[in-house]
Amino acid sequence: METKQYWETYLNDHRAGATAGTALVRRIWRSNRRTEWGPIIEKVAESIEQDLVVLDEVRAAAGVSGGDLKRVAALLTERAGRLKLNGHLLTYSPLSRVLELETLMSAVRGKQSLWVALHTAGPSHPEWSDFDFPALEKRGSEQLETLGRFHEWAVTEMMGT
Repeated sequence: METKQYWETYLNDHRAGATAGTALVRRIWRSNRRTEWGPIIEKVAESIEQDLVVLDEVRAAAGVSGGDLKRVAALLTERAGRLKLNGHLLTYSPLSRVLELETLMSAVRGKQSLWVALHTAGPSHPEWSDFDFPALEKRGSEQLETLGRFHEWAVTEMMGT
């Protein structure tokens, strides 16, 4: 496999994961919008959606396309992840909230690794010179910090239920 093929696969894999992550953060927001965390998570969701737009711009700059099947598979996996024993048959539960937040936090960490990898590779990829990967990685840290606080609250709510 050529180096370009590695990058195509890498970026398409991250695009698939970002698609699922964006769907997940929107679900978390919809399920929690009436809590004190609703407006805060809405901002995180918007930030994560902006990251997806940037990733699409990075892919376009690199001439990477495709990956549609991976995106569909990632969305199906995200939907299937909703079917878990959470103590409630048809409704969202406090356990759902905790597990979904942990999944989303893992996804954000993966996205941060993407930005670090692209920054590391940047000098040999002039097509990416317009992207501020360190700032994107920092935005991921901010997302994680907020999600971490929400997770702490969610665990407290679960334990008190």
